[in-house]
Amino acid sequence: MQTKVLLSSLVAVSLASTTIYAKDSIEDDLSGFESEVVTTQPSSLDADLAGFGDEEPQKTESKDARPKIEEEKKVTISGDLAFKTSAGYLGHKVDGIEYSGVNQAQTSLFLELNAKLSDNWKLKISGDAFYDAIYDIHSTNNYSDDILDAYKTQARLDDTYVQGKITSSLDAKIGRQIVVWGKSDSIRVTDVINPLDNRTPAMTDIEDLRLSVGMAKFDYYVGAWNLSAMIIPENRIMIEAPARSEFFPVDEVFPSAPNPFLDLVAPATSIENTQYAFGANGIFSGWDLSFYAADVLDQKWHINPATMKREVSKVQMLGSAINIATGSWLLKSEIALLNSVKYNSTTDEKSRLDVLVGFDYMGIKDTTLSVEVANRHIFDYETQMSKVVARPDYVDEDEVQTAVRATRSFYNDTLIVTALLSISGSKWQNGGFARVWMEYDVVDAVGLNIGIVDYIDGDKPFAGAIRDNDRIFADITFSF
Repeated sequence: MQTKVLLSSLVAVSLASTTIYAKDSIEDDLSGFESEVVTTQPSSLDADLAGFGDEEPQKTESKDARPKIEEEKKVTISGDLAFKTSAGYLGHKVDGIEYSGVNQAQTSLFLELNAKLSDNWKLKISGDAFYDAIYDIHSTNNYSDDILDAYKTQARLDDTYVQGKITSSLDAKIGRQIVVWGKSDSIRVTDVINPLDNRTPAMTDIEDLRLSVGMAKFDYYVGAWNLSAMIIPENRIMIEAPARSEFFPVDEVFPSAPNPFLDLVAPATSIENTQYAFGANGIFSGWDLSFYAADVLDQKWHINPATMKREVSKVQMLGSAINIATGSWLLKSEIALLNSVKYNSTTDEKSRLDVLVGFDYMGIKDTTLSVEVANRHIFDYETQMSKVVARPDYVDEDEVQTAVRATRSFYNDTLIVTALLSISGSKWQNGGFARVWMEYDVVDAVGLNIGIVDYIDGDKPFAGAIRDNDRIFADITFSF
């Protein structure tokens, strides 16, 4: 294990990485239209509505030589068509099924519609679907219905909302959407609003794993501050790998795991289960500061001993995050205090303090280096929470996670190579993964992505259970 960690670390620090800055303001959803809407007070929606303004005259060959006005384009449709494949290079079986060799042959489609409803309001509808032929190619394998439901086909709505200006300082966005909190690119601390798609852990960055959630979001702009309030009635939870699939070998993780495994139950939609969140984000010269408060669903499940089902309950979070730019450095930090956190091995609800510090270094041409370290401290910790008991948690009083990222671009950003090491434990003893990948723009609108993932063994049972899931992967995407 130490050799794999060392090799992964050397790879991670030999390349260079990119930073994505998460902002709470409404993003440029309406970019791509050509004229501008002029308002007396700036807000992020002004950028969103760019292109829905004055029409421009166009020369014509008509007899009266008067200019004709080109009709404004009010609806646009765009998307991606992709083919994805991967292959495991270490032999390993889960529930009698061999997963080495080619284990993905997925064709996916993403579609997005943007429509102007008025000068100040727009509609966005997006969704994705996929079909993975590998499950028909390997039809002799005894895949469970849960595995086929999770990996063979999918059709769902993603970001789907109406968005607009109520006043010059107040915006609204209602529908399924993603809200990114915090400053980290690789570790979630204050980023608690959207659940993740965890069906293939370590294969994709967090930015591509968030699931849109239905909410009403209001943004008020005053000076350098953006104040956001959210009411979230949709109780959407994480999507996990099915029990006894390649990425959730429950028999190796949980002693005497029942078959079928315990059901994962989503909270019922009700007033009591409605989630709420508030954020304040200030952007200043050389630095920015955010404050957060939320009453939202936890990002993990726990086993309810009364029902013997896996459930997701609400937690309360108070947090803050800061970025400071100085020279070639970007310093970042996040802190979050969570209450009412439930675990498997105790009936007592716990409080937990999550703290992250990190930096990005951009002093090397075309290169970004990033290091982030987070610690999650459980208050009133009980010793059985780390042991193998009837309902184990496998958590320590202080859970440390480290992420080292490096990215370097070549040929005017046509080729971008990134390495990421994510590993747990104060001495990196609890396992994790290393991923190296290359993104290449083949031609306009066609992109190629090739990489390798190494799952690192460790003291935690889950890391040991998926240690042989190492694979190479590739996908090619046509954008239109």
